[in-house]
Amino acid sequence: MEQHQSLITWYVLFAVTQTTALVLILIDNNTLADRLSAAGLLCLNGLWFLLYGRKLVRRGYDDWHGFVYAAGSLLTFAPAVWFSGNATFALFGLVPQIYMTLPVAQAFAPMVIFVFTPQALTWLAGAEPALPWPAAMLIAGFSQAFGWAIGRMSDQSRQRAELLDKIEQLTIEAERARWAAEIHDTLAQGFTSIITLLQGAQPNVDLALRTARENLREARALVAANAPSPLDGSSLEDALRRLISGVTLPSSFRVIGDAVPLATSVEVVLLRTVQEALNNVARHSEASRVDVTMRFDADGISLEVRDDGRGFGDAPEGFGLRGMRARLEQVGGTLSLSSDEGASVLVEVPL
Repeated sequence: MEQHQSLITWYVLFAVTQTTALVLILIDNNTLADRLSAAGLLCLNGLWFLLYGRKLVRRGYDDWHGFVYAAGSLLTFAPAVWFSGNATFALFGLVPQIYMTLPVAQAFAPMVIFVFTPQALTWLAGAEPALPWPAAMLIAGFSQAFGWAIGRMSDQSRQRAELLDKIEQLTIEAERARWAAEIHDTLAQGFTSIITLLQGAQPNVDLALRTARENLREARALVAANAPSPLDGSSLEDALRRLISGVTLPSSFRVIGDAVPLATSVEVVLLRTVQEALNNVARHSEASRVDVTMRFDADGISLEVRDDGRGFGDAPEGFGLRGMRARLEQVGGTLSLSSDEGASVLVEVPL
């Protein structure tokens, strides 16, 4: 959350500086062609950030990708300055991005090139630079110090995040160990006894036997701290198809987009969430149909369970929905509910 808020601050800074530079360009005294050319190039610079630079800023330091981004940004910034000197104002947003995509030592050279580009272009045009050279050198020094401060804050933020992740992982492991012991001493032994008793009964108890064996596999999987048994040796898509095929209502399942590899913890959470949603449909919805859609896109994966039942109404969320939210929070996911012509449970997990 802290990192997300910090990134929003930098995005706002970039948007403000780009917008201000565009306004200054458009009210410049240059010809209309020069002003439109500079404004268009600066818009391309912003598009370059949205399509490529934003991913690097979110991901952090990356050597050659950072240099590629700096080069592409310079190719749109320098011509904009040539057509209108007011485009120089965009430096206030561009220079911090260099330090957010490259280590401080490697960012120095690109930063110097950016800072002195307006000076060099003005000199090549045969005019006196609006900013004295000593002042430009002072800005370069300040930018390097500013970049060092950004690097320090980023490192500290990353260390805090790693520490919190370790604490969360240890907490989860301790909880898993406790549940494994509880399940082993209760559910697993109880299901074994049920199977033993039912094996000698009449054939009409086949369904009870199958259900008990499924629960026993679930219990053993949890004890072993592995993925749930529907995922053993298969993909998440296959496991969901098997899960949905066991629903008594008419149902459908479709996948939109190209599947991408997911962490086992994410697959487990998604499978359990759909399982709980289908159980709620069967118990409470009075629906005649249920449809499940899994969607992959550039930002993450989403799963929607939709039925044509009576919806959620005004009743408060029960234990099942609260448990679904808690599972999703462990992998950074969210849960959304709606009651438009039935009920919809939408799960979204970022990649």
